[in-house]
Parts: sequence; C-alpha cells; structure tokens
Amino acid sequence: MRIKQLIATTMSIFLLVACSEKGDNPMLNLIPYPAEVNQEKGELKIDVAMLSVSSDDDFVVTLLNKQLKAEQNIQLAHAEDGFVKFKLVNDATIPAEGYRLKVAPKQVLIEAAEKSGLLYGAQTLRQLLSPENGRVVLPYVSIKDSPRFAWRGMHFDVSRHFFDVDEIKQFLDYMAMNKLNTFHWHLVDDQAWRLEIKKYPKLTEVGAWRENVGFTANQVKGLNVQNTEAYGGYYTQADVREIVAYAAERNITIVPEIELPGHSAAALVAYPEYYCNNAGELEIWEQAGVSAGVYCAGKETTFQFLEDVLSETMDLFPGEFIHIGGDETPKDTWLACPDCRQRMKEEGAHDEHELQSYFVHRIEKFLNKHNRRLIGWDEILDGGLAQSAAVMSWRGVAGGVKAAEAGHDVVMTPMFPYYFNHTQNHLSTSPGHPGISTLRDVYTFPSIPTDISPENRHHVIGVQANMWSEYMPEFKHIEYNLFPRVFAIAEVAWSPVISEWDDFYARVNNTLPLLEKLGVKAGDISYHVRINVEPDYENKSATLAFVSERPNTIFYTKDGSTPTTRSTVYRGPFVLAEDAHIKACQFKEDGTTTFISEKEIIFHKAFGKPYVLKYAHAPQYDGGGKYGLTNGFLGVEVGVEEKPIDLTIDMGEPTEISYINSRFKNAPMSWVFGPKKVRYELSEDGTTFKEVASFEPGVTESDVNEIVDYPAEFSATKARYVRIIAESVGTCPAWHPAAGGKAWLFSDEVIVK
Repeated sequence: MRIKQLIATTMSIFLLVACSEKGDNPMLNLIPYPAEVNQEKGELKIDVAMLSVSSDDDFVVTLLNKQLKAEQNIQLAHAEDGFVKFKLVNDATIPAEGYRLKVAPKQVLIEAAEKSGLLYGAQTLRQLLSPENGRVVLPYVSIKDSPRFAWRGMHFDVSRHFFDVDEIKQFLDYMAMNKLNTFHWHLVDDQAWRLEIKKYPKLTEVGAWRENVGFTANQVKGLNVQNTEAYGGYYTQADVREIVAYAAERNITIVPEIELPGHSAAALVAYPEYYCNNAGELEIWEQAGVSAGVYCAGKETTFQFLEDVLSETMDLFPGEFIHIGGDETPKDTWLACPDCRQRMKEEGAHDEHELQSYFVHRIEKFLNKHNRRLIGWDEILDGGLAQSAAVMSWRGVAGGVKAAEAGHDVVMTPMFPYYFNHTQNHLSTSPGHPGISTLRDVYTFPSIPTDISPENRHHVIGVQANMWSEYMPEFKHIEYNLFPRVFAIAEVAWSPVISEWDDFYARVNNTLPLLEKLGVKAGDISYHVRINVEPDYENKSATLAFVSERPNTIFYTKDGSTPTTRSTVYRGPFVLAEDAHIKACQFKEDGTTTFISEKEIIFHKAFGKPYVLKYAHAPQYDGGGKYGLTNGFLGVEVGVEEKPIDLTIDMGEPTEISYINSRFKNAPMSWVFGPKKVRYELSEDGTTFKEVASFEPGVTESDVNEIVDYPAEFSATKARYVRIIAESVGTCPAWHPAAGGKAWLFSDEVIVK
C-alpha cells in the first residue's frame, strides 16, 4: 500500500471511529514509516511492571532496553512467555530484513524470518511505546514492513579528524535506530591513514599523525583553535574487529575505503618508495582539497604493496564490498615519470586516463580473485569496469545513470543533497562546509534518476549520505549535522514511497525531544526559502515556486528590496515575464530572520540559447542543466577545474549586440578563483571571431567570497555567435594553503543585450 494512501486511511480512521478515553488516536510517530500500516480503534494501556518480553534473539531485547532506558526510562522485564514476544518464523512471505508487528489486547507480537527483521521490528516498537503515569500506551496496530533498498548507507570520514572507538560505536547506534545497514568507513586520505596494517607499521606510526590540526578555515567558527605537536590517531586491528562485531550485531555491514591511486599522501609520506621517483617531496596534507599524493602506476612494487594492504583489510572486514576511492586523481606526476610512461607503452594506454583505468582494473581483478566486489566513486567508470564492480554516484546523478545503463550496481550519493557535511541552516555558528542542504532537500530528492531506463533501475541498489569531517573536528559537530537529516535519508532508503512533506516534518518534530534525552544537539531546522525557477525559453518567461521547511508564512519582493512582514505573501507558483530581483524569507516568532534568499532573473537576448564549452564542466557543477550559463537566473554555477571557461553561444540568427556581461565566483578558501583574463568575441559564421572587449583583473591574495562581473558596452554589432574566454589560474597560488593544487573557475550566467 502506498504511503500517501496509508496516511489518508489512517486520518479517516482518526475522524470516524470511537476513541479511547485519551481522545483521538494520534498519527503514528514512526521514522522511517513502514510499508503497510493498519491502525484499529483505540489503544492498549498496560502497567510498566506488567510489560514483560521474550525473544528468540536476546540481543534485540538488550538493545531495545538500553534505548528505552535512555529515552523514556522504561525497562522490559524478561519472561519465558512475555507480553511482548519477538519470534523467528519460517515464513517465505516475509522479505529480507522484513517483519510483522501486531499490537493486540493480550499480546504484542513481532515476527521475522531472520534476526535483522526482529531488530527492525524492535525499533518500530520503540517508537510506538509512550509512557503515561506509570503505564505504557500503544496504539492497536498491524504493520507489515520491509526495506525499499538493500543498501541504506551512512559514510563517516575519520581521516581529516580522528574519532575514537566509542564515537564510532555511537555513530553505529544512530544508524541502527534508523534502520540503516551499511557503514562506509573512510579510513585513509591525504590527511591521515587510520588503519593498522601489520606488514607496513609506518602507515600508522607516521601516516596517522600530522604536526598541526590544520583546516584553519575552521577557526572562524572556533572549531580548531589550537594546534598540537602530534594530531591524529588510528585504529588497531583489535579495535577494528571489535567495531565490526559491534556493527554486525546491529545488522550493519562495514565497507572500508582504502583510497587509490590518489588521495594517498599520508601513505606515501610513510612509504615514499611507492611514489614516482621524480615527483618531489610530499607532506601529510593539513587542509581540504587534493594533494599530489598519487601512487606510482609504473612500479610493480606499488601493486604488491597495495595487494598486501588490501589482503589485511579483507581479513578484518568480512563484507562483500571494498571501496577503493578512485576519485580526484592528479595525474601530472605520471606524465613526467619514466616508469609510468613505460607502463603506458606496455599496456597500450594512450594517455594518463587510460593508465588510471589500468590501475583500477588491476586492483579490481585482485579483489575479485578473493571473492570481493570493488566499489568506488563514479570516476572509476572512465575506461570501463568489470560487470561485478559497483559505482557510487557523487558528482550529481550522471555517473549513476551511466553506470546503471552499463549494467553496474549503483549507490546514489550525489553531493547535493546527500553530503551531510554541508550546513543544513544559515546560522553562523553551524559547523560544516559552505553550501546548504536542508532536511527537506534530502527528503524530497529523487533517489532513482528518471534518466535511468525502467529496465535498468533495479541496478540502483541503494542510497547513502556522506559525512566528510574537514570542518567538524568534534563528535558533537557530527551529531549536529547528522540530525535531523538522518531521519530523511533513512525514510528515503526504507519506505516504498515517501509521505507528504508536512507529515514527515511533524514526525521529525515529535521525535526531536527523544534526541534531547540522549544528550544530542540536533541541527536547527532551517528558515531557508528555496527559490525554484522553471524557465520557458520559447515564451521568454519563467515560473517561480518557493519551498521551505517550516510552515511559517513566506514574504517576498520582486525589486530587490528587503522583505518585511508587509511585503507580498507567497500563495503559490507564479509566472514572470520581465526582469526581476526576487528576495524571499520567513520570519521567526521574534520578528527576525536568519537568511534572505534571493535570485535575479534576466530575460536577455541569449536566454535559453544553446552553447558549447571547449572544456567540459564538472558533472556536479552543471548549473542546473544544459542551459546553465544562459538560463536567465543568477546564482546557479557551472564549474570547470583547472581549465578555462571557453564557451560559444549560438544566437540562432544574426542579432544586434551591444552589451555582454559574464559573472564569476571568487572564493579562494574554497579553491575557487576569479579569472585571470576575460575576453569577448563576436562572429557571423562561427569561424572568424572579432574581439569586442577584454579584461585582465589578475588574481590577488584574498579570503573573500564574492561574485565579480565584467560588463562591456560597445558599438552595436550584428553577430550570430558570442564567444567568452575566461582564463583560469589553473593551480592555487603560492600564498594559498593548498598551493599547487588544482583551482576551480565558476561562472553562473552570460548576459547578452
């Protein structure tokens, strides 16, 4: 039964049936919402002392009692034939990880075909129970439930900052509460190596430590105010075995990530012999971004080292998958390395990208030989993969579409909105990366891309949220960014169809008090107003819709003025056919607002015109689609790494042009720099171009976050083609914390009049 139908049915029952002495039955406060719920008249009330429990799996009761004690000060007494009974049954109609739960006057029965189902049934029961004057209240309800996806994941980066064993266990507890079953453990990166490898002790003796806390951008929020002589830590193999067992009890499989060939500076500082000989010195990275630490692809010893490391890793982690990273690999060192060039010649690799494909293929064969499956970030698709390999789509959804259509299993984890290191509100004290990803963004994002053909959608095996820790050095920061968004990813991963937003929002608000009892400070639900624009290029207009998390009234203006409570009230989508500068916000009860959203819309001559980029944009920074630089609205960015933004717009016919403006982002501490030079050219035939304006702003030392634009007026000229060339700085300059790393160039619109 669909969730919307279930909710409608439940609400009808609330209105039509006679109720218990307490009054109307409340909406079931369950997250994630079960697949099928049938609620009956009234509710069960029983003295706490009478609430005994028996189970075919003692751990389920132990965990449930631990949770109930912390949240509601309730304990279920063990009995041979308890009032609450957890029972394993031989029933093929109960799906994997599924369960049945029934609350009746004389018994509460939870049945499952496997222990994981009992565990998840217990989590549902935990949410149904509510104490009332020495009694426990339960609605009379029947539930049939099983998960939508087999992979319901959370990722945790412990390389940028180390989190101890107890904190990892706490993270696993939060996953179990939300019926998540796959823990992607990001153990190594440029900033540290955290996993003890017996054969290579220097990986942790050297690679697990750095001289400074680093990530100085954190200090503006007071997160890293001191450096230490040795900052870091690692997990012994005994620690890992303990954590793996702890996770397994909670039906959580751990997928370890051993980054290769890039993101490997910490390992290569410990063992520089596996680095290219002519590549220079490396240091353990202390900032965000990408270092030059890449394993030498030309040395046979490199592969022996990695096979040894992966062998010990497989001994520790019994799960099906090993994650090899494979993302953001700087290949410049390979091109200058005689050993790598020789390898390219031997393997018939035409360029460095094909050399990376060889590297990944070789590791994949080794893992397959040991009955393990390789999974990696979507960059591993370049050059092709064996059919058994799986892909994590993080640079938007394009990688997931490509992988699924090629027959690979896919885990959807697009940076927006599934990166929980991005802030979920606009409070200045919120830890995390710039860029907002709200609870509603996570809940409403389509988890299976519509571009995947129906016959291949089964290859989407799950969804995952990622917690990168660069700007979260303490576990309280992790908790703040995890909650309440983990409720959203849990329901998306589990429930067959998500419910209406207002219903989910109410259930989240009802659940937050339990987190307070656990001592968790959850992230504040945002007052953010998202301005969605749907362009109509044919009619030179756009439909605007505002989306918010809170039910507060939205006020807006169209002339760029600051909204007040006397501004226009948003009542539904509306159409714009003239230039506007929209500002919108919600007000708190005290009359203040935490953030004013804005979007400027310009119906210029190039509105909706097609263009060609000489150098492809990054998949995760596509500006919202193929018209990202001519869609008429400002603030949604197209991003190119290291290369220029060089585009040619086809106006469709000779057009009189006398004004061009291009806009770029300058945010050096996010590795984004304004252009060194900008040039505008016009052409009648698309072959011969004439320059009409140019700028040479240069790049100066700066820590600002701003938009810079380059407007140019000139004599009216008829042209069909408009070309804009913006030169990138290429790499971060010497004064930058990530000097030498690849820089980004971001533009959000080209305006032609």
